[in-house]
Amino acid sequence: MFDLDRSKNDTAITIDFLRALAAQLVCVGHALSFFLNWHPSNLPYMQNVGVLLFFLISGFLITHTLVRKSNNPTYGFTQFFIERFSRIYSGLIPALLLVVLVDGITIYWAGAPDIARYYDLQTLLANLGMLTGYRGAFASSLAHSEFGSASPLWTLAIEWHIYMFVGATFFAATRPKSIPFMLPLALIFSSNPIHYVFGSYQEDGVGFGLFILWLLGALVYFIGLTSIRERAPAAIVGILGCVVFVAITRGGHEYNLISYFALFAAFFGVTAATQSLHQVTSTSLVRCIGFLADYSYSLYLIHYTLMYALWVIFPTRGFAMFVLAVTASNAIAVGLAEIGEKQHRRLAKRLIAATNSSWSKVGSQHAR
Repeated sequence: MFDLDRSKNDTAITIDFLRALAAQLVCVGHALSFFLNWHPSNLPYMQNVGVLLFFLISGFLITHTLVRKSNNPTYGFTQFFIERFSRIYSGLIPALLLVVLVDGITIYWAGAPDIARYYDLQTLLANLGMLTGYRGAFASSLAHSEFGSASPLWTLAIEWHIYMFVGATFFAATRPKSIPFMLPLALIFSSNPIHYVFGSYQEDGVGFGLFILWLLGALVYFIGLTSIRERAPAAIVGILGCVVFVAITRGGHEYNLISYFALFAAFFGVTAATQSLHQVTSTSLVRCIGFLADYSYSLYLIHYTLMYALWVIFPTRGFAMFVLAVTASNAIAVGLAEIGEKQHRRLAKRLIAATNSSWSKVGSQHAR
């Protein structure tokens, strides 16, 4: 079994580091674009690399969750749904409230017609309903753009549909009695994941094949169950994957299968090597990495809105503004995470307890 016990190896803390790194890559990459206009065409764009890392990590962690927790016969799709709902929406709702406030100020101050046209209640509700960039059978009527300046939400909607599709498919496959319930659910949520096998979010290829990348993250988990985990070979695979990814991936062309497989090799090498390592024992270092990872989701959701507001309202450009934008985004994300994403486990426990209580009452009524 792939072990993510922090007391036994460094894999879990390494994944936390990668989560934090991915969020910072997206944040810094966008700040470079806004305030320094720096686009090195011979290197992959930081912000796109961060998105790819998030999908790999997501595939790995969701697979680990499903395989490990489903060993308990009482754990089913309902619990899985509540956990994913709590994780996503605990951070999303506070972030969207901030977007409403900041975008409102931006539109009032500077007009900002490019975001004002998406600043309406219908678009906000569609984003809450994970219909951002929907690519299903009813796309012509259900698909919506990101709310206001919250452009990162396009990836969140893809993730949500993948969660629901994979979760329903997993329980249908492992618990045949649930097929009458899980199969229709899997079909309902299949449109987006199927589209993102060889489809993209934009015509220029942005978002191409993201479900394949997610599945590669899941594959890392299954390969890691049986593969040889000696440090040296795994580390070599990880290093070669990184080198190949940087060497073959040009700015603006990160969304392609060859780059995905290189990144897959890098991620596999890192996770496999850290399974037999337990070197990160410094309490201060562990806390620092955990602190950065704990607000990574909030940072991902709000940084673009804050940077857009600074870019539109203030004419100043340059390094000082770049530093201000990155610092402000991180500071506000830390505060937002305290009331949002860091509460997701507490929220999930309450919802699961309420659900169990409701089912108990229904059962007792039928017994009468």
